Amino acid sequence: MTNLLSPGPVPVLEEISLAQTKEMITHRSEAMTELYRDLVTRLKKYLNSDESYILTGSGALGLETLVMNLCDRNDRVVCFPNGDFGNKQVLTVKVYSNAIENTIEDGKGWNLERTKEKIDSSDATVLAIVYNETSLGVRNNIREICRYSKSKGMLTIVDGISAWPGTEMDMKEFGVDGFVAGSQKCPGAPPGMALLGLSKDAVDRYSSRELIPGYYCDLRRHKKYYEKNMQTPNTPAITLFWALQKAFDILDEKGGVEAAVKRHASAAEYTRNRLLDMDIALIAEKGFESNTVTGFVVPEGFKAADVKKRLKAEFDIQIVGARGTFKENGLRIAHMGNFDISNIEAALDAMEKIIK
Repeated sequence: MTNLLSPGPVPVLEEISLAQTKEMITHRSEAMTELYRDLVTRLKKYLNSDESYILTGSGALGLETLVMNLCDRNDRVVCFPNGDFGNKQVLTVKVYSNAIENTIEDGKGWNLERTKEKIDSSDATVLAIVYNETSLGVRNNIREICRYSKSKGMLTIVDGISAWPGTEMDMKEFGVDGFVAGSQKCPGAPPGMALLGLSKDAVDRYSSRELIPGYYCDLRRHKKYYEKNMQTPNTPAITLFWALQKAFDILDEKGGVEAAVKRHASAAEYTRNRLLDMDIALIAEKGFESNTVTGFVVPEGFKAADVKKRLKAEFDIQIVGARGTFKENGLRIAHMGNFDISNIEAALDAMEKIIK
C-alpha cells in the first residue's frame, strides 16, 4: 500500500471508509436530522463558533461561500497572500468585492508587525487571510492579525482548509468571523465537505443583506433549513456525512482537538529536525512553520521531480512538489490527518538513502 503523504486528500482509515456503506436514507428523514445535528453541534464546539454548516463540496466552495455571504460589491477587503492558495483567495474576493492585495516573498509569513500598517492604511471593512499556506508549508499568525482587525471593526475571513484540527482554532478567542476547513485534510475524512464556522457578527452580516449573489451557497437558506428541521436546503452527500461522523468519533476518542494539535505539532517538529540533520533547507521562515505540511529544498545536484519519482518508484512513498518560486527545487511532505509517525519516519529514511 502506498505511503501517501500528500497534503490532502489524506489516507482514510478503514472504519471511516466503511461508515459510508450504511443503508441509504432520504435527506428529509429523522435519521438525517440526527446525523446533521450531531455533526453541526460538534463542529460548533470544536471551533467555538456561533453557527456552523457543512456543505457538500470542496474547501474552495466553503471559502467562496464565506466571501459571497460576508462581502458585498462596495466592501474593501484587505488580503495577505503568501502562496498559491492565498492568491486563489484574492481571486475569489475579486469576484464579489474589492481586493486590496499585499505581497511577500515566498516562504515568508504574515504577522501583526508586517500587516498592521497595511491594515491601517487600507480603509478596509473585511480582512481575508490563509491560516496555513499549503503550497509552501507556511503558517501565518492569524490570531494576532484577526484580533487587531476586529478591534478596528472589521470582519475577518480565514481559509483554514489545511490547518484544522492540526492547528489550534478558537474563533472567539482568535477574532475570526468566517472560517472554513476541508474534510480531506486534517479531519482525515474523504474529500467533498466544506466545514464552516461563523461568528455572531458574521451571522448578523449575511442575515441583514438584501441580496446575496448566489443560491446554493446563500447561508440564509442554510440557516432557515437548519432552524426548521436541522437539515440542509439541498441534497447533501449523505455517505460522506457518515464518514465525517466517524472521523469526529475518532477525533474525540483520541483526546479531541487539543490532542490532535499536539500530535500534528510533534510530527512537524520531528520532520523539520530530520530534514535539517540531512542539511536540507526548509522553505518556511523560522517561526512560521506549518503544523501540517513541511516544504523543503532538495540538495544541490538533485531535481525535485526526480526525487519525488524515486520515492514513489523505489519505496512506494507519495509526496508532492512545492509551488511558486520553489516549484523546480522544492518538495512537500505532509504530516496531516490519519498519519502514523512511522509513515513519516519511513519517508525520511528513504529520503536520506536517496540523497546519500
